[in-house]
Amino acid sequence: MAIPSGLSAQLMTAEEVTYGTPVTTDRGFEFRDESLKLEVERIESTALRSGTRVLRSDRWAVGKKNVTGDITMDLLNKSQGRWWKHAFGGVATSQPDAAGNPTVYLHTFTPGDLPVGQTIQVGRTDVGGTTRPFTYHGCRVASWELACAVGDIASVKFSILGEDEDTSTALASISYPSSLAMMTFVQGSVTIAGTAANIKSATVSGNNGLAEDRYFLGSQLRKAPLENALREYTGQFEAEFEDLTAYNRFVNGTEASVVLLFQGATISTTYKYEVKVTMNVRFDGETPNVGGPEIVPLNIPFKVVDNSTTSIKVEYQTTDTTP
Repeated sequence: MAIPSGLSAQLMTAEEVTYGTPVTTDRGFEFRDESLKLEVERIESTALRSGTRVLRSDRWAVGKKNVTGDITMDLLNKSQGRWWKHAFGGVATSQPDAAGNPTVYLHTFTPGDLPVGQTIQVGRTDVGGTTRPFTYHGCRVASWELACAVGDIASVKFSILGEDEDTSTALASISYPSSLAMMTFVQGSVTIAGTAANIKSATVSGNNGLAEDRYFLGSQLRKAPLENALREYTGQFEAEFEDLTAYNRFVNGTEASVVLLFQGATISTTYKYEVKVTMNVRFDGETPNVGGPEIVPLNIPFKVVDNSTTSIKVEYQTTDTTP
């Protein structure tokens, strides 16, 4: 019998070949929390029938199905490449030094065609100690967020659009990669225009601009949510008001390169586990204000823009041979 609580919960995924056709999950992930759920629309008649005061049982029907929700994880040194692949679409895998350091792999994720989708299975354990499998088909990453603040473990959240949910698929047997390690604020750093910045908290998020309304006559299920808007990548830094540099970038409309880096333990020689986000950004900042005797804070909101050389990329340096 499993521990009758969230302590026995599990999360597994697999990459689909055909959108919405479930496949056996093959990779397990640690996670903080999840909110995946099925919504089933109720269609109710508004027709009038003499003497009727309450909706009749034969005057409502089931409608559209919709799966949405978030999955939040610690940012880890390995195993999360699949999620970045489905968040960005474009992926290139290389070995920085295949001969001298053959265990080091670099997966670079950039905006590109999104993969078909994933099958995601969440095991939720009831109070009787039975872990009940909820399996979601046709899952695409609609948006994501990477965040870290002083005192925290870095986190990554993926927001999902799915086709359907079932409870008939058997619970998969879960296993986890060895030597997983989390990234914390101590391992994080930010550079702006090549200069190290003193940042208290950092958030970077992406929205893939997916069409959520692709329903058609004859089916409760949504067809694959396609891109129908520009992708939007935004973020914010919380800092102290040090001088006018950040403010002037905002006022003058100056773009700059921003790098958010989390660097873990050494893999081999000079190569370390890394999650590195490189962006060309426009600063949509704000005027610093005095709220009391404390150090004056400065919020630095920004938006990624493509300067024909750089927009955004996530580099995941790890020992995983594939994302």
